[in-house]
Amino acid sequence: MQPVIDILTTFSIVQLNTSATVGVIVRMIYMALSALFLLLHWKSSSFAKIASIYLLLWGVFLLAHLGVNFLSKPNFYLMEEVKFLVKLSYFNVVLLNFAFLFSFFSGQKELGKKFFNNVMISSLIIGLVMLVSILTNTSLMSYSWTKVGYTGWFFAGNELGAILAVILPILLYFAIINTTRIKHIYLWVPVILASFSLLMIGTKVGFGAVGITLAIGLASIVFALIKKSENPGNLKISAAFTLALLLVLGAVTPIVPVFQNTYAHIELLENQEQEEAEEQEQEEADGPAESEEVEEEEPNRVSSLMYSSRDRFLYQYKLYYTEAPIEQKIVGMGYGGNFEEKPKMIEMDYSDVFYSTGLIGTILYFLPLLYFAGSVLKKLTRKITMVFQPMYALLISSIILGLGIAHFAGHVFTAPGVSIYLALVIAYLHHHVSKN
Repeated sequence: MQPVIDILTTFSIVQLNTSATVGVIVRMIYMALSALFLLLHWKSSSFAKIASIYLLLWGVFLLAHLGVNFLSKPNFYLMEEVKFLVKLSYFNVVLLNFAFLFSFFSGQKELGKKFFNNVMISSLIIGLVMLVSILTNTSLMSYSWTKVGYTGWFFAGNELGAILAVILPILLYFAIINTTRIKHIYLWVPVILASFSLLMIGTKVGFGAVGITLAIGLASIVFALIKKSENPGNLKISAAFTLALLLVLGAVTPIVPVFQNTYAHIELLENQEQEEAEEQEQEEADGPAESEEVEEEEPNRVSSLMYSSRDRFLYQYKLYYTEAPIEQKIVGMGYGGNFEEKPKMIEMDYSDVFYSTGLIGTILYFLPLLYFAGSVLKKLTRKITMVFQPMYALLISSIILGLGIAHFAGHVFTAPGVSIYLALVIAYLHHHVSKN
């Protein structure tokens, strides 16, 4: 349902000009039902009990957070604050619920197959929409200025790129385990469509996700062939297909949107630096001026290119946090920080979580993720070579891509349409290593 919800959301925003989108309503209902399902099994499951206690603690924290910011923020908009907190909370609620659901239905033999099949169906819908929208010239654009990119009939390019980056390793593994003959090349269509979509979005995240996934996939296949380990499918044919896709990626690199966009961004940064230099020369000509001492240095061109200028917003948030009262340092500054005119997120999720929820909120927020990471790593280290097999290598790369994108481009923890996929993969990997 996820891609359909996102298309309907785009329709609500673009055609109906309303923020009360289908996606917001459906996902809020789903999150509430997920939390309710855990609460209903409070007595019958120790995991559900611990998860429910955690969610209650998180709810108490959110109330304290809203109270502090109502009294402390120069501009406090309750609906915007609540909307942001709901989006942020979505990841942990569905993560805990998915982990419980995999355990609850673990008796079903087809559970893993359903997981892979449904992810593949979602990716096919996204890929076909991207292809059709670009061919019919009905696609929305990723950027409104010099840069080039397409988002199909989806509204947010960053979120679409993050979704496909998390999905792509799953699609590649699905193709690998089911390919036994050359005629099974049709199983690679979802991989090709998802890769095409990632490249056409025009972001560094999309291009990097394709290259990293294919490289890890090929390396894991080669490792499995060398070790002569048992794996479903014909690994030699899969290795040939994966290598061919890597070669195609190398060949098309000079003509994909991200190549042009990188030069456009460099030119933009050069223009900004020139304007700043001219302003500084003018100020020096006018005479010395008093200036406040700032401990942090302003971002340079390399970091601005890497983070697409998000580091400039990070720099501003550091100033907000330095000047914030102690209670905001503890429970966070809420949506947009202590802004004076218009709220703007950094779009680097770890920083957004820290500055918006403070020291206590950040620790609470990442507790479930740390629990699952510790549990999985503890089991995998018993037989570390399994990590290099195609299944584990690609599942782990899916998670690492999601967590990495959260830092560099954001729109993972703060975007329910993205975080549901990351939560699903983490929960599945945790369930799989626990049962095997």
